[in-house]
Amino acid sequence: MLAFARRASILTTLLLASLAEAQVTLKNAFPGLTFNRPVYIGQVPGVEAKTFVVLEQHLGEANLVFQRDNVWVKQNMLKIGVHQANEMGLLGIAFHPGFAANRKYYINYNPPGTDLANIIEEREADSTLMKDAGKARVLINVADKHDNHNGGTIGFGPKDGYLYIGMGDGGSGNDPDGNGQNKNVLLGKMLRIDVDKKDAGLEYGIPADNPFAGGGGRGEIFAYGLRNPWKWSFDDVTGELWVGDVGQLASEEVDIVELGGNYGWKSMEGTGGTNTGGMILPLHSYGRSVGTCVIGGEVYRADPESRYYGNYFFSDQTGRKVWALKRNATGAPTVTEVASVPANPITFGRDNQGLIYLGTQLAASPIYLLDSPDLGPSATSIRSRAPMAGREKTFTAAAGGRLPESIFGPAASLGVYTLRGARAATVSRSAAKLPSGFQSGLYFLRAPGAAESALLIVP
Repeated sequence: MLAFARRASILTTLLLASLAEAQVTLKNAFPGLTFNRPVYIGQVPGVEAKTFVVLEQHLGEANLVFQRDNVWVKQNMLKIGVHQANEMGLLGIAFHPGFAANRKYYINYNPPGTDLANIIEEREADSTLMKDAGKARVLINVADKHDNHNGGTIGFGPKDGYLYIGMGDGGSGNDPDGNGQNKNVLLGKMLRIDVDKKDAGLEYGIPADNPFAGGGGRGEIFAYGLRNPWKWSFDDVTGELWVGDVGQLASEEVDIVELGGNYGWKSMEGTGGTNTGGMILPLHSYGRSVGTCVIGGEVYRADPESRYYGNYFFSDQTGRKVWALKRNATGAPTVTEVASVPANPITFGRDNQGLIYLGTQLAASPIYLLDSPDLGPSATSIRSRAPMAGREKTFTAAAGGRLPESIFGPAASLGVYTLRGARAATVSRSAAKLPSGFQSGLYFLRAPGAAESALLIVP
């Protein structure tokens, strides 16, 4: 994931469109605060508008970041012991879609000690949703031989509510155990599990449509042939799963990972190697002249009027550029350099309004907010929109159920948005009903042009 010394290569499968001037500004998102190897940046669902969570990898800490008297402060939510190797530590966190009610969240970490392992653990927050309650349940514990290629990101699918887990190939170099193509092991895969049920002998359920749920491989596998999916994310509008898969010695790649897909490692790296049949080529790849460690990013969905709406922002740890990837009507990508990063980037993140953040490896460094007039309305002004102004602006309605007329005020309609800022539905005053079959979870309700939103809980 994070190795600096790699042999150079002239392979570049897609030329990058470089601009004379950067179009995006990196602004200090939390003035007065610094962070050490932040590997996750997001917001806590169901808590205050400006409450963020930031994981610091080697400190083993999940910290809440929020404003008090107009000053950004940091408060510890969770601290656990973690392995201190370069690519190990506290690597990922995901909040259950029903977090506001059940207070469950999930972490991906490597415990300290000589027995290397990748652990996915269920935790529970206290009644304030602001501190860990000290309850833990291990879901997955994968033994490992090496301290690198551990993946990192975990997250819930916006369409299906299952937990997805990016798992590296187990490390060393060139996948010596052939884990990427071995469908009987969890390493080198994108996994998908149901945390709300338990199948026989497991602490979770296997989704029925997982490709090997009925046999032929591990039931947890969603896709395989990945080397080290360090950073990945969902596009909440399309449901696409974007993965930055870190390469070996020749090529970095960006994939859109689909159910049952085989992404080639180690038979293929980028577009090179041997396609043994049915292996899926990356959407975009680049060689060592551009960078040596792709940092997967986020699809921008904050402002539908922005020229960047639907673009995928990503970076490279040593290349230290931010690129925007846009697809045309045929799906072909164009990649444009939009910013330079002052230090080695390590992660991207997104808030509940869909704004994008970036963290670096530099010790005691800021977290940056991507901002630009080309991103539509000022990112700072978008971020200032309060998702709820108090408990009286929290509502509950079932799929197909009615919304209270009082919530509309003078508005003729309300937009229903996911916590990441994607529009999920529009509800008119005349109907005042959620669509039947609407997915359960937490949403924001906002009238057109309104500065504030109400919180909607769909049980």
